[in-house]
Amino acid sequence: MTRKITQTTLIAFLLFFAMNSGTSAQFSRFGGGLSFNSGIENADHKTGNPGLTARGVFELGDKFWLLPELSFYMPGKRQHNTYGMATTLFGTIDLNATYKLATEKTILFYALAGANLSWLSSSFESGTSSSDIMPALNVGTGIEMIVEKDVNAFAQIKGVIGTSSQYVAISIGAHFYIRGRRYKSW
Repeated sequence: MTRKITQTTLIAFLLFFAMNSGTSAQFSRFGGGLSFNSGIENADHKTGNPGLTARGVFELGDKFWLLPELSFYMPGKRQHNTYGMATTLFGTIDLNATYKLATEKTILFYALAGANLSWLSSSFESGTSSSDIMPALNVGTGIEMIVEKDVNAFAQIKGVIGTSSQYVAISIGAHFYIRGRRYKSW
């Protein structure tokens, strides 16, 4: 019950912050890349690696961004004693708030915190299936580097902490500016 209250409070804070940040959120860049995670493994599920991640960046000011992400991972397989071979699909939806920690010319360091919704679905050789949707919290850090005129590379690591699962996710990829970069450095 306490964890559910904490998750609800975090989501309410993110929404309140987004609506009352003193500036309107501006969709500035989008991108994607590869994701890897430590996985979820139990009697019914074994998740696979790597995954594909798509994400967008909504600027709320000079120091804050909203970072929604959608990730899907390769199917994982596991032999189940009763139901035969299980194939598991795994995906996540994240909404993170980021805070700029430091910059150095073309490099930006940030911290993130947010909400996560993980989805697991297993189908078994016997014809049965099971699925779970698990809410969780994200905490992590990342780096973004200016590569070209309108392209940034990123690397990010986050811990996902929930009632049903806990794992670490690492993402690498690139962002593309929609209307062009406003500044040549951070």
